[in-house]
Amino acid sequence: MQWLKGLNQTVYFLLELSMLGSFGYAGFHSSQNPYGKYLLAIGLPVVAATLWGIFAAPRSAHRLEPVYRSLFALTLFGISFFLLYRTGQPRLAIILGIIALLSVVTALVIKQ
Repeated sequence: MQWLKGLNQTVYFLLELSMLGSFGYAGFHSSQNPYGKYLLAIGLPVVAATLWGIFAAPRSAHRLEPVYRSLFALTLFGISFFLLYRTGQPRLAIILGIIALLSVVTALVIKQ
C-alpha cells in the first residue's frame, strides 16, 4: 500500500503543476490587452499556488481535513478543467479531469 501512496503523491504533484500551467495558459488566452494577458498569465497561477499552499500543502499550518482538502482540490482541478475546455483544449481538459478525479479518490481511500 505504501507504493500506491508514493505513486499517488507523484501523480498529485504533477496534477498540481498541470493545474498551474493551465491557469497560466488560460490567463494568457483570455485577454486581448497585451498587458492583461501577462498579468492574468502570471496572476492566476500565483493566486492558485497561494491558496494551495495555505489550505492543501502538507506542512501548512492551516491544512484542511482530508475530506475538505479533497473538495478544495477538486474545485481547483475543476476550474482548471473548465479553463482548458474554454480555451479550446477539450482533450487536455478531459485527461486532466479524469486523472484528477482518480487521484483525489485514491487519496481519500488510502488516507493520504
